[in-house]
Amino acid sequence: MTKRHPVPAYIGRVLSPSGVPQGTCFQIAPGWLVTAWHVAQATFALGDDEVLRVDRLSEPGAERIGARVVAEDRKADLILLRADKAFPASARLLRGSRSVRHSEPVTVLGHALVQETGDQPPVLWVEALGEWQGEARRTDDVTLGRFYSRDVLPGMSGSPVRQRSDDSVVGVVSARYNTSDGWLVHSVWSGRVEDLRELCKGHVGLDESRWVGFAGATTVAVESLGAGHREPDSGARAETASAPDPLPDGPDPDAPLPDTPLPDTPLPNTPLPNTSVPVAGPTAPPAPAGSGDTLSDTITEEVSLGLLARFTRWISDTL
Repeated sequence: MTKRHPVPAYIGRVLSPSGVPQGTCFQIAPGWLVTAWHVAQATFALGDDEVLRVDRLSEPGAERIGARVVAEDRKADLILLRADKAFPASARLLRGSRSVRHSEPVTVLGHALVQETGDQPPVLWVEALGEWQGEARRTDDVTLGRFYSRDVLPGMSGSPVRQRSDDSVVGVVSARYNTSDGWLVHSVWSGRVEDLRELCKGHVGLDESRWVGFAGATTVAVESLGAGHREPDSGARAETASAPDPLPDGPDPDAPLPDTPLPDTPLPNTPLPNTSVPVAGPTAPPAPAGSGDTLSDTITEEVSLGLLARFTRWISDTL
């Protein structure tokens, strides 16, 4: 059995004209690469004439591929490149940064500059583990993702921030915050997938089955929830959700119970008229919690408890 390479085939390096790695990039669709804007600009400053050179991190130096800038977002530190030749693989899923749970385990793998001593050969790549911490807002109206990692190094700018549970890309490494006073130590800023998606519009086909955490990606979102990935509640989702049909009409709940002995068997689950379940959303009350595993079990419990309460009141009134 072939052993899987530790470096995904969709991750590459951005090279200087002389072939020295300057940063990391990755492929989101065949022939379409993403990296940090500052990596591309710094490489252009070394003498490239509107064409960058990239290679695959899993096979460094094996083949240099030309890539040209198609779209850029300087504030968000993102740039989209069109490569002359595609990498053998692309990122499988791209997850909206805002939909990632806090403290979600993430990983960054990319080119890294490590100062070795003696005659040790240079490090080629490093994997840095971390935890997603949410977002940060700058005064220029730019929102960045933020995650915690002690091991993100120079050269990893442009690397995909990947959710470890399903390898979905949740951000693009922009910069490490080098604190001088101990605040926000080991924090790393990342470009958001929301901004990357906007950058791709009109250039890269936005296959909704690969973009998770966005409106329209219903199929993948449901599949993700089933795998244990919780999408945050939002007003938009509450507006599109619908409550189940009301239960059929039953006996009048205000009518007195008949004067009959207490049966030996449990009371039937008589449905209440016009019973509905509140829609989950930012202003709606939460659905009643029950011991059942499904929504129908929860409704049955609520109806049974309501009937039992009315029966108890009838017993008290007749004693």
